[in-house]
Amino acid sequence: MTDRYKDIKNRLVRLAEQDENIRAVIAIGSSVRSAVPADEFSDLDLIIAARDTEKWYSGEYPNRLGEVSISFIEPTLGGGKERRCIYDDDKDVDMIIFTPQQLESAFKDGVAQWVMDRGYVFLYDADSFAELAKKYVSPVTDRPPMSSGEFENIVNDFYFHNIWAAKKLLRGEMWSAKMCIDSYLKTRLLKIIEQYHSDKDVWHDGRFIDKWADAQTLDELTRCFAHYDRNDCAAALAATHKLFARLSNAVAEKRGFVCPHKAQACAARYLEKFARA
Repeated sequence: MTDRYKDIKNRLVRLAEQDENIRAVIAIGSSVRSAVPADEFSDLDLIIAARDTEKWYSGEYPNRLGEVSISFIEPTLGGGKERRCIYDDDKDVDMIIFTPQQLESAFKDGVAQWVMDRGYVFLYDADSFAELAKKYVSPVTDRPPMSSGEFENIVNDFYFHNIWAAKKLLRGEMWSAKMCIDSYLKTRLLKIIEQYHSDKDVWHDGRFIDKWADAQTLDELTRCFAHYDRNDCAAALAATHKLFARLSNAVAEKRGFVCPHKAQACAARYLEKFARA
């Protein structure tokens, strides 16, 4: 497949070669990985180390790489910031900007491992960061298992917010209720789905979940998301509770955790009372 980002990468490398401020450029993500490689919808993910990061934050350097249509900044891992741009109509380029010191810390603290474990390519390296990559980044994608304390906390958190969301629906606060049901609770549900599938190659943030999750879980998920409608939100909340309970009980049994059955029963009673209201 033709590399849609070839011109942008070439301009970036030329810029780095001409400007001592830029110390490293690393391509990560779909453009360099072999598992689920890039397709026509893929973006270009980069880690860039610069002594002075301000020109990346101001947009001066990104503007040298092509015609920027959309651009903004958001916080990212390792204490850095990420400049995200759309070049032309649809070329999505995400640039994690580190100082050299932050990049070195990212390698040593394991932050780089999290984003580089599926592959990386140095496009430019003025300070031998490739040696740090060889030392600290391995192609191991296993995530550390959840501890019993983390499990207990997330289960109680989930069931607490079952009741919280139901109360918001009863009060008529649709926005708050829906955001809890289809955002907050779903992040907790996803963590349990990941733990339930700990024997699979689980991707972060639910990516490719339709490939690694089992058929029953995927079927139940179809009933867990709601329209902006009270009855639909109530049904989605009940379905989300049911799926979470099934999977968390299975995870507890598998790992030897104490499952907070009291919390589960408390939330279930309230949802039953809510359904009759």
